[in-house]
Amino acid sequence: MLAGTSTPCGLRAVSTRSAAGGVLYPALPTGPARTSTCFAPCHDFNAPTQPVLLRRARKGVVPAAVSQAPTTNTVAQLVHQNSKPMKVIIAGAGIGGLLLAVALLKQGFEVQVYERDLTAIRGEGKYRGPIQIQSNALAAMEAIDQEVADEVMREGCITGDRVNGLCDGLTGEWYIKFDTFHPAVKKGLPVTRVISRVTLQLILARAVERLGGPSVICNGCGLRSFEERTSPATGRPEVVVQLEDGRSASADLLVGADGIWSTVRKQLIGETKATYSGYTCYTGISDFTAADIDIVAYRVFLGNGQYFVSSDVGNGKMQWYGFHKEPPGGTDPEGGRKGRLLEIFGHWNDYVVDLIKATPEEDVLRRDIFDRPPIFTWAKGRVVLLGDSAHAMQPNLGQGGCMAIEDAYELALDLSNALSAAGGDAGAVDLEPVMRTYQDNRLVRVSSIHGMARMAAYMASTYKCYLGEGWSKWVERLRIPHPGRVVGRLMMLVTMPGVLEWVLGGNTDHVAPNRTAYCSLGDMPKAFPESRFGEFMANDEAIVRALHADWLLVSERAATSTRMVAPAAAAAPEAGNGINGSRQQQAVEEEEEVDVNSSAECKGIYIGDEPALVGRCGSASRPALAVDDVHVHERHAQVWRGPRSASDHNIINNNGNNNNNSSNVNESSSYFLRDLATGRGTWVNGQRLPDGATVRLWPGDTVEFGRHPSHEVFKVKLQHVSLRSEELRGNGYSTLLVGKIRAPQPFLEPAYEPKAGAGVGAEEQGKLVAA
Repeated sequence: MLAGTSTPCGLRAVSTRSAAGGVLYPALPTGPARTSTCFAPCHDFNAPTQPVLLRRARKGVVPAAVSQAPTTNTVAQLVHQNSKPMKVIIAGAGIGGLLLAVALLKQGFEVQVYERDLTAIRGEGKYRGPIQIQSNALAAMEAIDQEVADEVMREGCITGDRVNGLCDGLTGEWYIKFDTFHPAVKKGLPVTRVISRVTLQLILARAVERLGGPSVICNGCGLRSFEERTSPATGRPEVVVQLEDGRSASADLLVGADGIWSTVRKQLIGETKATYSGYTCYTGISDFTAADIDIVAYRVFLGNGQYFVSSDVGNGKMQWYGFHKEPPGGTDPEGGRKGRLLEIFGHWNDYVVDLIKATPEEDVLRRDIFDRPPIFTWAKGRVVLLGDSAHAMQPNLGQGGCMAIEDAYELALDLSNALSAAGGDAGAVDLEPVMRTYQDNRLVRVSSIHGMARMAAYMASTYKCYLGEGWSKWVERLRIPHPGRVVGRLMMLVTMPGVLEWVLGGNTDHVAPNRTAYCSLGDMPKAFPESRFGEFMANDEAIVRALHADWLLVSERAATSTRMVAPAAAAAPEAGNGINGSRQQQAVEEEEEVDVNSSAECKGIYIGDEPALVGRCGSASRPALAVDDVHVHERHAQVWRGPRSASDHNIINNNGNNNNNSSNVNESSSYFLRDLATGRGTWVNGQRLPDGATVRLWPGDTVEFGRHPSHEVFKVKLQHVSLRSEELRGNGYSTLLVGKIRAPQPFLEPAYEPKAGAGVGAEEQGKLVAA
């Protein structure tokens, strides 16, 4: 990012920034950090020995003349010596509370943060997964502290640089796509990221320590109650908090940032029940690479009474959430969460099922989803609410944490302006109009997004793909699009661009005085030219054709506790038999316990440039894909990847209609199946092909040879090239772990090198690995 020379959409290449001299920029220089990294004497957090330093003074900030740079714990003290600072107690060291502490410390406030349990920051206990920080929240973070924002963006995984959207849960087909990249670029905002909650809180906690010293954050200090009184020492109004360990502390202001079950909220506005959303949520993180990871980052799969969310979180991991409509308080037997998930979602598309299977049982968590209705009283006297304690919302828009970040910026800005107007005298600040300004500036935006999150949950879980779903299987089989699906899609196509622009950029004017609009080169799409973004948004087929993915024709069945393996080294394939046409030897049984919920017994082939023969098991033709059925001919069909011949007028779509028209995408990457006119029959998606016909395949298509229904049903499936497996064989079933990469077994050596372009997307080539 180049300093000081950008327009709202100007590109920046390096990470130095100029400042506009806004309210929230530091008023004093920051010197070297202390060697101590303990947040407070009352907790035992052990951070790395080198906390992050502020390395750059901002343009327009004139360093004070000092003989020696002050240490981090003296920065606030220098301000306090020359003013009457306002003291603020923050209940809760979550994202909103810590970021508010950073903002206030930079303005010379005296801050104390009390937290019941910091194990999340220390990384102890169960890993809670990433959080989405969207463009609006990243901009507010930049306005508070550029170094914190830089570190968050550096550690996070960019998801806004790719296609996102809603899909049908059963088929995986796109319903509507979201473009979160261009709304951010248009307003000069950072592009949406996801980041580990632990990492994010650690970055914020270190920033608090850097600015205020090791005693600002106190662990094991949950807040029990508070009361307002006149200070016997100063005669000024104050708020006194009672801690769970029996201690007390006083301040000018108490901020309740202690979450949906907030103690501060309960005392401030009275006992109110959280609202159960109607859904329990299973969640996990998988070591898995989706077939379309290079172009698609975030997706919501829609269903009736259930929906599923998946997101790239970087480092070869995918985060997912499975929502299911049921009463609260449900539990699963030990080791049964993953099995129940597969009962709920096991009939959905491969993107969903494979992601669940790739997640170990112990990494699957479950919790009921609650929110709270919007309230119109965020503050009384010297107590104010922030984040989930004021407006806990459902996670469907990914804006819960983002709203807390915006709250922190707005509250810090209003307090800073009030203290500045009072000449730095905290006793002269009338907090009532300050709190009213804070609430008025936040209430409409937060309430609107709260309502959108509820509406999104309702829409995601009441979606119906076909007419008859839920009341008539016969009508559903007719595949008539549900009217609600059609009308809803039209409405979203019209309204979604404006909604996204407001959600992501609706707070831009508030943060504009304290940040410079810019577009970072690092936020640009990495796997495809930005010029193709519009093509991918408009053309579903263009996405599939551009993937770095192999196409497979594979039959899957439930895994058993033993594996069938080929003991000999793989040999070079014979001509005409495709990638998996190597000499096969008699399989032997190897005793090995497998997790049946993470595995599948598979038989199949990678579809390559050379036509692969499909035939009956044991035939002299030695087919690449051997079907165990006497109804299948020895030379039954062929599958391959390549261009369609201009003279071939017998190519049909998988819906059985003649198709002689070229699409807008490169036909050279098409995949085909040809029936070899044996009279035995080939069925695609339940429809028999004319003898000798050629059909263009599509992901999700089902294929049967010899009879319908068949006991071996093959599916066209996409798999990212990084998960390519030598263990997949076309003449027998082998047990494969879903999404897991492990070193090749001795009997698989040497590994086979596929020919260029054989079932590989774009320029991705390379050695096969066992999966």
